[in-house]
Amino acid sequence: MGLETMVKKILYLCADLRPVGPTRQTLNIIKYSGVKDNGLVLTLFPEINESLKPLYESLGIRVECLNLHRKLFIFNAVSAIKNFCQKENIAAIHSYGVKPDIVAHYAAKKIGIKHIITLRNFPMEDLSGRMNPYVGKIIALIHLHILKQCKYLIACSKTIAAKMREAYNVKITPIQNGVDIMEFNKGENTSKDFFHSNFRIKKESKIFICTNSFIPRKHNHDIAEAFIAANLKNAELFFLGDGFLLEKMRAKYSKFTNIHFLGRRSDVRTFLQNADCFISASESEGLPNAVLEALACGCPVLLSDIPQHREILDILKNSGNIFELSNIEELKSLIKNFPTKEFYGNIIENLRSSPFVVNIMGKIYSNYYSQVFKN
Repeated sequence: MGLETMVKKILYLCADLRPVGPTRQTLNIIKYSGVKDNGLVLTLFPEINESLKPLYESLGIRVECLNLHRKLFIFNAVSAIKNFCQKENIAAIHSYGVKPDIVAHYAAKKIGIKHIITLRNFPMEDLSGRMNPYVGKIIALIHLHILKQCKYLIACSKTIAAKMREAYNVKITPIQNGVDIMEFNKGENTSKDFFHSNFRIKKESKIFICTNSFIPRKHNHDIAEAFIAANLKNAELFFLGDGFLLEKMRAKYSKFTNIHFLGRRSDVRTFLQNADCFISASESEGLPNAVLEALACGCPVLLSDIPQHREILDILKNSGNIFELSNIEELKSLIKNFPTKEFYGNIIENLRSSPFVVNIMGKIYSNYYSQVFKN
């Protein structure tokens, strides 16, 4: 039986709908797995700044919010979720994120419904890099306790699934992230007019782009240092994204007029479509949406040698190059000798026939949900 004919309802629980990779992936899961008519989204906290809520709603996905306090939510989140699920006759909660995973576990347990988690990082690596390391470790241990008890645990990559099995002997199913190729090819323009008209950059300049958060594990400093050391003529480096290290890096490299720090942007797709190369020097990922989005725009990649990046380039072999993590000299050489975009062939067509597309991901989730409800 297909999920489109099911009457059992799935609640997607998240903190909020800010425009980040996990929020976009959840949208893709709902859209492409056939659960849209039987699924709804519940957020813990009010939206802040930019939000994907209008996009969800424009696709006919119902979105509700508990409007909990971000620091005091732990005192009433479980009961609020429990009451909502009973009112809406929810059969399963599918959560992502540390806070939603924890409170969903206890709410689902109280009313005897199924709880599904999609894990999008390796907890002990991710949390320590986003906050005080000691606080991060404590929260990661609490999260791990929940993950170990979860009967329906999914990893967004084969790498994360393997690491969780090896480290904690948990039962976990890998369902690799997918990217919507059609979405990232809307309004395609690769003439360099975008950079020329908006930033007064020569059309012959090579454009390198990085769309990372400014946190330690992303190693954005290595990218800037390698780019400077390459000493290219007619080359520009653009950083898109925010984080607590952004202003520090902006100040440090302020004298380099060919390095641009633009903060969070809503037009990332346009940058990727017009760029020559995407760079990530990250030390840990889930299965990086930013890399998949760059490839969906036909942009070749230079990636640090971590298993999550290998998972992509082992399949999409002609889409970019790998460099040793934290090896600025090797990255410098790759930047300095970077060929033309055309050297890498038709990246989009190669991606289209890979596992990293939304229709394949959606079908696998559909089958997974069917198995959950059979048990």
